Amino acid sequence: MPRFYVPAPPIESDLLKIVGNEARHIRRVLRLKAGDEIIVFDGLGKEYEGAIVEEGSSSVVIKVQKIFSSKRESPLEVTLAQSLLKGEKMDTLIQKATELGVKEIIPFLSSRSVPLLGKSGRLKRHRRWARIAIEASKQCGRGMVPRIASLQDYSEMLQTASSGSLRLILWEKEGAKLKKVLEKSIGKTKIFFIIGPEGGFSQEEVEEAKRKGFIIVTLGKRILRAETASLCFLSILQYDRGDVG
Repeated sequence: MPRFYVPAPPIESDLLKIVGNEARHIRRVLRLKAGDEIIVFDGLGKEYEGAIVEEGSSSVVIKVQKIFSSKRESPLEVTLAQSLLKGEKMDTLIQKATELGVKEIIPFLSSRSVPLLGKSGRLKRHRRWARIAIEASKQCGRGMVPRIASLQDYSEMLQTASSGSLRLILWEKEGAKLKKVLEKSIGKTKIFFIIGPEGGFSQEEVEEAKRKGFIIVTLGKRILRAETASLCFLSILQYDRGDVG
């Protein structure tokens, strides 16, 4: 059944009105008509199943038949802090991390990140990343859309990790094995992990993270690309204590 994203959907007498891009997609791309059934999700975990009862030039109205909570969300609350990647790699990462159940993605700049974006460039890319997260949530059946934070500096990003979370930073030079760290933290469902840029973290950045309570971990002897490491890390977390496998 086709799924569409409508934040804070307005409902009156069991009627839900869809406007904007989603309405155009229903009418012009999918060419759905009265009687066709669809699902609307609000990005916060609620889904609305119903049938189209009215088609306007710029809107679609459905008769809501069922309201339910999404059953496709991970039991984990995972935040991925990702150093800014080059080109379209960041787009792909956000899409795949959404499919793997991440709750929040925080892009940040470290000493070896790609060149700094200007204010307009930051805003443009943030809007693009938010759209990618929405589309990925629609495709994979999630009821929630991951939060995409604004681009932050490294020190600012470290401050956002709560003291109650399992805080991990991946470093290729040294660190405890991830498997051992997870074995010692059974029961932790709130996880904040940091993946560095293609050039890796500096010693000073790793030391700063340690002072903030982060545990240095490694995924093994092979050097993984930044985007590979992020998705590998997330997959392991979901398999170990999430809903994968």
